[in-house]
Amino acid sequence: MLFHTPEFMILLLITIALYYIFPARRLYTLTAANLLFYSVSGLGMLVLFAIMTVFTYYSARFLNGSYRKWVLWTILLVNIGNLCFFKYSVFFIRNMEKVLSIKLLTEDSFWLSIVLPVGISFYTFEFISYAVDIYKQKIKPARSLLEFWMFISFFAHLIAGPIMRGNEFLPQVEKLTALRWNNENFRIGCFYLSLGLMKKMMLADPIADRVNVLFADPYALTGSAAWITSYLFAFQIYFDFSAYSDMAIGIGYLFGLHLPHNFMTPYLSSNATEFWRRWHITLSNWIRDYIYIPLGGSRKGTVRKYLFLFVAMTVSGFWHGALWTFILWGMYHGFLLIAHNLFRAGKQKLGLEKWDQFLVYRWLTIFIFFHLTCIGWVMFRIHDRHAVFMLLRRMLSPDAIHVPSYMLVYLYVAILLFGIHLLEHWLLKYRSRIAEVWHRSLPSPVRAACYTLLFVVLIIMLRNGDTSFIYFQF
Repeated sequence: MLFHTPEFMILLLITIALYYIFPARRLYTLTAANLLFYSVSGLGMLVLFAIMTVFTYYSARFLNGSYRKWVLWTILLVNIGNLCFFKYSVFFIRNMEKVLSIKLLTEDSFWLSIVLPVGISFYTFEFISYAVDIYKQKIKPARSLLEFWMFISFFAHLIAGPIMRGNEFLPQVEKLTALRWNNENFRIGCFYLSLGLMKKMMLADPIADRVNVLFADPYALTGSAAWITSYLFAFQIYFDFSAYSDMAIGIGYLFGLHLPHNFMTPYLSSNATEFWRRWHITLSNWIRDYIYIPLGGSRKGTVRKYLFLFVAMTVSGFWHGALWTFILWGMYHGFLLIAHNLFRAGKQKLGLEKWDQFLVYRWLTIFIFFHLTCIGWVMFRIHDRHAVFMLLRRMLSPDAIHVPSYMLVYLYVAILLFGIHLLEHWLLKYRSRIAEVWHRSLPSPVRAACYTLLFVVLIIMLRNGDTSFIYFQF
């Protein structure tokens, strides 16, 4: 069920009403809503999700016993095995075919009938972090299966994050019945929900129409056309994914629940380290805490630190999909992180840290890193490795400075989108001050008319909300 559809809005309004009318039954209300929300994906997917939830919950209760290490490895292997079976089976078999030069898959093969369960990558990571945190005694097991189900399956974050941790969300679940209606939470929730709807329907979906056409035949693109198309895709995927995250945060606020922010205007980053602190933040933190640091982090010397960074980012790329281009994308960002660490160390040795104080230097590095990010988006968006390498050669050739006349309008659109990105940064940074001026300078009837107009526009656009979110496929 998609957030930007009338069906979901009806479910949301009914759930909110029951949630506040019957506070003692809130856990049951949200459990029923979560079941209904996910069941739309298919009964088989719901059964699988329920089985993995029950298995992880009851197994985790033995993580403080005598065989806690064996229990942990069992939980990890079952969850990772479940993810690999559904997401990577065909990938591994296809590559075995190439290595062994034999035919393993036929048109009617069972493996080709496997359907990727919606949200499996996200809830698998949540299961893993829950088990590891209990094992390390950072959190206690959920008090009941119902509370654990609510923690994992809350429909706001179930399909595409943010990736929740037990210490972030379980304490809130335990206090559900004590929550009271809060006008400020309702206003903030409506703000983020509206912001997400506008990003998705007014920006991401219209951009997607053009990106799909331009990338449909990558071999026909010139170097400059590829650059401009990658600019557009950069904003498409950002507005699409951050729209979902904003709506998730907004829905959480409507129920008095706080979900972590997943984006902080990432295209204003000046380097790879900053980018991964601002892009898909909950995934970046998960990779850091459950892969990079357990491998050794920065504790085992500089060379190993860079190796662990590379491995962690490669895993991040593979998490996104069972394609070599996703792995290349992860490896590429691993190289960018290593390069930034080397560059930063070089600046320190030469005493050039003062460069960071100059605004011109800041904007120059933002400009450069945005283009480096767009190179990565080509690997992410195009699944044909040969097409990727061909486009990268064209993009890095001297001829790429010549922009065809038919691409000029798309270049102007990309510049406009960057301006909107800056505007979003400014609005979020000064949200409280802007809200104060808005309420002080405009009378209530005018504000009500503006809210009504926005509501009507969004309702009209909901009828066409038939496009999925990009990260649903992961």
